Amino acid sequence: MPDIFYPKTEQDVSDFIFDNYNKSNPIEIVGHGSKKIGRLIQSSQTLSLSSMSGILEYFPEELYIKVLPGTPLLEIETTLKQKNQFFGFEPNDLGYLYDGKSNSGSIGGVVSCNLSGPGRFKNGALRDHVLGFKSVNGSGGKVKSGGTVVKNVTGYDLSKIISGAYGTLCAITEINLKVSPLPEFEETFLVNDIDYAEAIEIFRIALDSSLEISGACFFPAANASFLTLNDVKKDTSVLGLRIQGPKASVIERMQSLNKMFKDKATSMLDTYQTSIFWREIKDFEGYANSKEFVCKVSLPITNMVNFLKFFEKTNFKYFLDWGGNIAWCSLENQSDLDKMKIFCLKHDGHLTVLKANDNFRKSEEFLTNSNSNIKILSKKLKESFDPKGILNPNKMYAGI
Repeated sequence: MPDIFYPKTEQDVSDFIFDNYNKSNPIEIVGHGSKKIGRLIQSSQTLSLSSMSGILEYFPEELYIKVLPGTPLLEIETTLKQKNQFFGFEPNDLGYLYDGKSNSGSIGGVVSCNLSGPGRFKNGALRDHVLGFKSVNGSGGKVKSGGTVVKNVTGYDLSKIISGAYGTLCAITEINLKVSPLPEFEETFLVNDIDYAEAIEIFRIALDSSLEISGACFFPAANASFLTLNDVKKDTSVLGLRIQGPKASVIERMQSLNKMFKDKATSMLDTYQTSIFWREIKDFEGYANSKEFVCKVSLPITNMVNFLKFFEKTNFKYFLDWGGNIAWCSLENQSDLDKMKIFCLKHDGHLTVLKANDNFRKSEEFLTNSNSNIKILSKKLKESFDPKGILNPNKMYAGI
């Protein structure tokens, strides 16, 4: 078992990494240990940021919050809700996926994994909400970045680089995040008895309109049981469009959707039901306790239709999110997962494995991207931030 170090301050983090840099000791960086994403790491030392917890500053009127990396996401979201605010990127709670129950972990882990839920396609990804940060790089040096557009000498926006780097570039010691007002009111427009091609067309029509859709998902009939609400049919496909804003505006826009799709089998969810519906989607509650592989497939819309057609006879479950750009898939066989990776490589897509067994995590890649330059850039950034490669080595890619 590796030794675990619990720093209290940024200087503690700097001293610990500097010491291990001089010894060339690999370090695994963890928060609350709630997110089993990425390749397994072999290290002699573990740096746990769980003790660096707390809200440092919160200015509701300025839509801004500053927190330490080990602060529980639940604590932050509870604080924001008291002021009728939230994170617009709607971070996922992956606890259901791994442990069958809620465990949203730390804000540092959320940022490191760039976790973004159903609101991502309208409000932007997590990385778009990071205003600044402090961190320690792989040689123990302190890095500070602040402001909405902060670039280093190489021209990169550092806040976007650390989001989704899985702790391979630096240990985050402080995070500044943008917050948003909670929507005053929300309802969900449902369409049933359609196939995936029709769903993609409905997404196109609705999202091209002026109705400001804030959530757009589709469940085929075979996976409708993912959803638990009694008012959601389980024997047919389900497409959901979320409308948020002032009550009068939401009601008017829901009426517009009714007129727009008057030839379809439709219904609606009220505010209370809408909250449950999108929470289940955001947190993958329907995939709880599953032993299967779970992955995110991201493709251009036209290629997503081809993807679903290509794998029509494959035994897997899926639902579409982000207006059809994302398929969250659950599948039993690794051979099918490998085929999906190949499809993404050939069709301008990328695939991220969110859940896999330890044998897979020891030897297989969990990131697949059709753009080979992404891996090359990741290697260059790793060499720049972590010259000896001691921070979460091989977490993203073998050898990086």
